[in-house]
Amino acid sequence: FQPADVKLYKDGSDPWGHPNTDWFKTTLKPWSPQEQHTLQVKGGSENVKYLASLGYQNQDGYYKNSATGYKQYDMLFNLDAKINKYINTSIGLTAREEYRHFPTQSAGSIFRMLMRGRPTDPEVWPNGLPGPDIENGQNPIVITTNQTGYDDDKRDYFQVNGKVEFLVPGVQGLKFTGTATVDKEIQRVKDWQIPWYLYFWDHSTYEADGKTPLLTRNLRSTFTSPQLSESDANYLNILTSGFVNYDRQFGGHSIALMAAVTKETDQEDDFNAYRTNFISPALSQLFAGGTLGQQVGGQGYDRARLSYFGRVAYNYKEKYLAEFLWRDDGSYLFPAGHRFGFFPGFLAGWRISEEKFFSENIHFINSLKLRGSYGILGNDQVYYNNVLQEYQFLSTYGFSSYTINNSAFKTLYEQVVPNPNFTWEVAKNTDVGIEGTMLNNSINFEFDYFYNLRDHILWRKLGSTPQSSGIANLLPPTNIGKSENKGYDFTVGYNGHVGDFRFSISVNGGYAKNKILFQDEPPGAPAWQLATGHPFSSGGGGAYLPYEYDGIFKDQKEIDANTIDYSGLTPKLRPGDMKFKDINHDGKIDGNDQVRLDKTNEPTFTGGVNFNFGYKNFDLSVLFQGATGGLLYIGTESGDIGNYLKYSYDHQWTIDNPSSVDPRIANRGDTYYTGNNTYFLRSSDYLRLKNIELGYTLSDKVLKKAGINALRAYVNALNLLTWDKLKIYDPESTSGSGQYYPQAKILNAGFRVTF
Repeated sequence: FQPADVKLYKDGSDPWGHPNTDWFKTTLKPWSPQEQHTLQVKGGSENVKYLASLGYQNQDGYYKNSATGYKQYDMLFNLDAKINKYINTSIGLTAREEYRHFPTQSAGSIFRMLMRGRPTDPEVWPNGLPGPDIENGQNPIVITTNQTGYDDDKRDYFQVNGKVEFLVPGVQGLKFTGTATVDKEIQRVKDWQIPWYLYFWDHSTYEADGKTPLLTRNLRSTFTSPQLSESDANYLNILTSGFVNYDRQFGGHSIALMAAVTKETDQEDDFNAYRTNFISPALSQLFAGGTLGQQVGGQGYDRARLSYFGRVAYNYKEKYLAEFLWRDDGSYLFPAGHRFGFFPGFLAGWRISEEKFFSENIHFINSLKLRGSYGILGNDQVYYNNVLQEYQFLSTYGFSSYTINNSAFKTLYEQVVPNPNFTWEVAKNTDVGIEGTMLNNSINFEFDYFYNLRDHILWRKLGSTPQSSGIANLLPPTNIGKSENKGYDFTVGYNGHVGDFRFSISVNGGYAKNKILFQDEPPGAPAWQLATGHPFSSGGGGAYLPYEYDGIFKDQKEIDANTIDYSGLTPKLRPGDMKFKDINHDGKIDGNDQVRLDKTNEPTFTGGVNFNFGYKNFDLSVLFQGATGGLLYIGTESGDIGNYLKYSYDHQWTIDNPSSVDPRIANRGDTYYTGNNTYFLRSSDYLRLKNIELGYTLSDKVLKKAGINALRAYVNALNLLTWDKLKIYDPESTSGSGQYYPQAKILNAGFRVTF
């Protein structure tokens, strides 16, 4: 840009020819309203009690003229009845209807547009008409509205649960219980997309007045005819259980026995259809679309589990406690010979404060309990590519199509090599802890150390199976993986009062560090690149494997003095390029110099501090939340393809500022150091004022005159303040591109009335 152009962009005197666009400000509202209302009624008699409630929620989206929104209507009804002294029953009904409204493109796509939008391009012309697209018709000022259609998602949820308890006459402590829960969900999605238009100016043609730019209206959607996709899905989950309990007390001895069986079935079926070539964009019904190019589809599943479980508990004067638990779980996912898994557990506790030698000599501790547990649990939920891997013990087939004699026929193809030994993953969990209170119960504390060993993890042998085998993508999971997770949790609290002033403070936190003990990895890979021995994220990804940043080539003199060969990454080094560490000391930088780190995008420590204060009728609660130990990769589409982060602009090598810390910026990732290196991995440590609420409860005297039992008014705020090292994105995010719908600061005001 010429100096004159820069001046015009800066002073805003020529918004038509030299716009200065804030794409986020133009698209997003500073505040979006939301509301929530609940009405609850409860009552009854000694033998029959009921509770009923109605609720309503309404949330607007962040966008101006937003197509995004959420509404919810819900109801609840619970009834408890004592039939006689031996039989108790209860029934509950919950219903909820949700309306989720979206634009025709995802939030990720919209925020990608906002991240890419350049300030020198108009998102909206000065006369209010939408400006040109970034590409493929994408202009967020239009895409975020109903001008391109809508994507509506309606969901109805129904749950009915019932319970019958029978106390056996003549056998004290013996009880039979039967429970049943039915969950039904009906979902309908309607995605209606219509062509849209944007306005362009050639920067030379004007209206008749010779001053106003002449805009031309152009079709910019990637299709010319409306198109409609609809899908309907039905889900049904039925859970039935039967329990036998026997609880007795003999002097200072207490025993509790329980045995139970649970059966769960889960069913789903869905149908979807697509049509285009509609006769009018005003009619969004399938019958109005053309048959040419129409599509139909559908699928379903039936799943089942059967579990037997029980418990034996012993308690002596609330001083010595012991418990044995067991489960025998069966899953449809596994072959008959490996379908069931037995998973026992043990717990023990000692209230040492109940011992005479303790209570008679240590008076400042009111209660102290030592406890420990060891248990084994099974897991059958194995996901690859976000898909549950079912029936991997079979040679399953998928459907495709093939053309024979100009006719399309359905075909089958093998999806997986069978694994007849496919069975449960196993987690062995050990926990030891201490908890107690002291100083007249004004201080409470709790500390736990845990160690979890996961064995028989279902993992595919992708590392040791060459692609040339032809079956690498057909491999089933096998029970070969092994990992561990260990750490601690703690809580410490203090409460007290001074006259009418009440207060309490509690601090809680947890540290957890996992590690892969074994997984199938490529033979011959350098030891410093193996995932084994390093952590993994909950999403299944391993620890980062980047090049190690080692500074910047500040000038040509440093390049000339360099003795390390970078030709494996770039044909020519330039001032402002990044230096990497030669990990294997072979005098060159290549893929073998990437190093497996001991961190992922998830924090290893999370914690919080709660404050609660009260003075007469006022109350105040404050929650601080924080996390440490995570890394977030920062990477954007910048250059010809999109805008730069301000951070990148402020921290870059230039001729006028030959930095030895920050590299020259890249255009569409055209440098060897764009991406996978430790320079772009930033700490996501943060401390956040997560919640603060101030309330006032009216006095009883005022309320009784108005026929009100209780009334509390309050204001609260969420995500009000944040202190972090990142200074770029929300530190709680796991996306480093900025292409996501962010969480918001929320301010609420409301009241609760009881009649």
